[in-house]
Amino acid sequence: MAYEGISNYCHSEYDWSAAEGNPDMMYLKMGEETDSEYQVVFRSYTGAFVYFYVDKDSGSTRMEEYVPMLDIKEDAGTIELFDYLQK
Repeated sequence: MAYEGISNYCHSEYDWSAAEGNPDMMYLKMGEETDSEYQVVFRSYTGAFVYFYVDKDSGSTRMEEYVPMLDIKEDAGTIELFDYLQK
């Protein structure tokens, strides 16, 4: 459910047209898992990463953006995972 919800969010919020000819340019994958959170990683065509940390109990999701080229990491807000799951 964490992957599905984040995938729906990313496809609604980000323009994927830049990756139509090269799907490896943008992707979404599962990251590390702890006892309390799932991590889902989105890579943008710009090379930036957005790390989504999904609380296993509540579905509340915090986002952290990382730009490796500039070594900048910042808080990117929160979403409710259940808002992006098919009903």
